[in-house]
Amino acid sequence: MNYSNKRYWEPTTFQAITSSVSVGVLATALWQPLDLVKTRIQQRAEGIGIRQVGPYAGYNPNKVFREVHAQGLGMRGFYAGLDAALLARGSYLFTRNLVYKVIYDRVKPVKASNDLTPREKAVLSAFAGSVGAIVSNPFEVVLIRQQCDGALAPERKRNYGSFFDAYAKIAAGPQGGLGLMRGVVPSIFRAIALNASLSFPFNYYNEWLFNHFGETNANRPLALVLASIFAATVTLPFDNVKTRLQYAFSDPAKNRINYAGAWDCLRQVFIHESWTGFYAGYYVYIVRTFLYGLTTIYAMDFVTNRWKRQAGLKPKFI
Repeated sequence: MNYSNKRYWEPTTFQAITSSVSVGVLATALWQPLDLVKTRIQQRAEGIGIRQVGPYAGYNPNKVFREVHAQGLGMRGFYAGLDAALLARGSYLFTRNLVYKVIYDRVKPVKASNDLTPREKAVLSAFAGSVGAIVSNPFEVVLIRQQCDGALAPERKRNYGSFFDAYAKIAAGPQGGLGLMRGVVPSIFRAIALNASLSFPFNYYNEWLFNHFGETNANRPLALVLASIFAATVTLPFDNVKTRLQYAFSDPAKNRINYAGAWDCLRQVFIHESWTGFYAGYYVYIVRTFLYGLTTIYAMDFVTNRWKRQAGLKPKFI
């Protein structure tokens, strides 16, 4: 086939899914320590208003770093729950992108414009993200509990041996299989909010920077910084509620605060900790979101540009 005049390339369903899952899993593995610190901060911050402890005692990432280091596990301590994190991210991306690509390919050809509008893409992205959040929620529950376990007193530790051990114990617990779906509602809302609050601001700021400063290597990193701040501000309240529900013990006596559900968690956080309680781990979350996004962007560029060259696109169209 002669590709000399080829100007456009689109990944196959297999390419889109395998590349996104591979890159997402890589980025998750690289920045897992920041995710653990964010989760530990959320864990420490719970009930600060009731315990009459200053916010600094809960929100200080340096103290969390020192505590993990003091346990004598080295870098391994920062990678608690890595197996669950990789499974959670991989299952989310696989499900989300499969649902999105299948529906997109079915709907797009029948439209005269041969594409979806931005609003249609946003709705499809929200739906696909919701399905992905549901599928990945059991892995998220295991991840949160493994990350939080290291900060508990010995008599309160769950002592999961591995992901499979944790999964089996949660499924065999008092709540049965429902225990693996704890926090699924805020998880769904977080996925929807993250899809909207990261991708669209990034595209907007990237275009704004291009219009004002031309094409520079700094455009995308700067746009991603701004988008990460916006995304963290929008999504962290959902993430905090998700963490608290998933981390909670089935035995009420072991919890600082007991929640009847997501709405009750929102209410109690606001009552006992004010609005700042929703933003525990904010700065670490921004950094983690930015570094994850940066890794994803440039890794995907490397993969897709290679496929474009193999497909015969001229360099000026890559």
